[in-house]
Amino acid sequence: MRSGSRSWKLVLVAWLLTVCLFGFADGAVHHAHAEGGAFQVAQGVGERLQRINPFRPLMRMLSREPRNERRRSPVRSRPQEGNSVQRVRTAPPVFVEEPKNDDAGVILVAGDQMAKGVASGLRYILADQPNVRVDLAFEDGKGLAGGDALDWPSLILSQIRSADVKAVVFIAGRSDLDEIFRTEEGEIAYATEEWFATFEDKVESIVQTIRRERLPVLLIGLPPTGAERVNETFESINTLLELQTSDSRVRFIELWDVFLNDEGVYSSFGPDVDGKRARLRTKTQIDFTWAGFRKVAFFVERELSRLLGGYGGLAFEGIEDDPNFIVLTGRTTSPEAELLGAQTVTVAPDTESSAYRFFVEGEPLTRVPGRIDGLTTQTSDSN
Repeated sequence: MRSGSRSWKLVLVAWLLTVCLFGFADGAVHHAHAEGGAFQVAQGVGERLQRINPFRPLMRMLSREPRNERRRSPVRSRPQEGNSVQRVRTAPPVFVEEPKNDDAGVILVAGDQMAKGVASGLRYILADQPNVRVDLAFEDGKGLAGGDALDWPSLILSQIRSADVKAVVFIAGRSDLDEIFRTEEGEIAYATEEWFATFEDKVESIVQTIRRERLPVLLIGLPPTGAERVNETFESINTLLELQTSDSRVRFIELWDVFLNDEGVYSSFGPDVDGKRARLRTKTQIDFTWAGFRKVAFFVERELSRLLGGYGGLAFEGIEDDPNFIVLTGRTTSPEAELLGAQTVTVAPDTESSAYRFFVEGEPLTRVPGRIDGLTTQTSDSN
C-alpha cells in the first residue's frame, strides 16, 4: 500500500512541475513582445511549449495497460514460394552396406553411363542383404556404337567367370546418341535402318553370350525424354530390346509409361519410390537424378525377385523351368514329393482291389443293395 501511495505522490509532483514550466514559458513569450529583437527566438520556443499538453503524462499513467496484458503485434512469417528452388541430388547418398557373405550371389549390372546409376540404386536397395552384392561392368561414355566401342560380350563373360553371378542387368542407348557404327565395310550413319539393325545384332550377341552361361538377363528399356528426336531413337531401341524376350529367361523392363505424367506427357518431376513428388530427371531431360535412378532400381529389383525368387544365398527358389538351367542347391518341392536322393521302396499295386479295377482297369464299382446308388426299378408283369 505504501508503494502505491508513493507512486501517486511522484505523479502529482511531476504534474505540478509541468504546469509551472508551462506557465513560465507563456510569461516568457509575452515578455519577449516588449523586447523586440529576442521575440523571434522566444516565439519559436513558446509555440513548441504551448503545443505540450501538461495533462498527457497523467492521462498516460491512468490509461496504461498492465504489463502482463499488453498486446504484442503478431510476427509476420516470410511467405513461402510455391516453386521454391531445391537442390537436386544427382549423386547417391552415403549409406552403409551390410558385410557381404563370402558366397554371396552377384547381380552384374553392365552398360553405358546409365548402368552406373542403376547399380548405385540396386546397392542402396540391397544394402541390408548379406547374401547378394552388386557388381558393375561399365566404362564412362562407352556404349554399343562409336569407333572405340567396347567388346561387351567379352567384358561381360570375363566378369561372369570371375564371380558367382546369378543374373545380368544390361542397359544401353544413352551413350549411343549421335554415334556412328564403324564396321569393316565402313561407317554406318546414325539412326538409319542399318544403324538400328547393327544395334540389334550387338544386343543379340550380348544376350546369347549370357544365356550360354545359363544366366537370366534383364534388359532395361530407355525412358521418355524432353526431346522428340531422342524419343524416336529411344522408342526404336526399346522395340529392338523387347524382341529379345522370346526366351523366357530374358526379361524386358518397360520404363516409358512409368516416367510420364497423368496426361501421358514427359515431365522431369513425378512420384519417387516413397510416393513423394520429386525431381526425377536432370536438366538435360534425358538423364536421371538420384531419385530417378532409385525408381529405376526399384523396378529392376522387383523383376529380379520374381525371376530368382529371392536372395537366399546360392539357392534361389522359384526359378522357372528352363531346360538349360539346373538347380544344384535344391529347391522347394511339394510336401508329397519324394526326398531327392533317398532310397525308396516301390510297392506292387493290389490288382484285385476295387480301387485298382475302377481307376486303372476302368471297371464299374459293384452296386451295394439298399444304398441310394444301388436302387433299381422293379416292374411287375400285368396279366
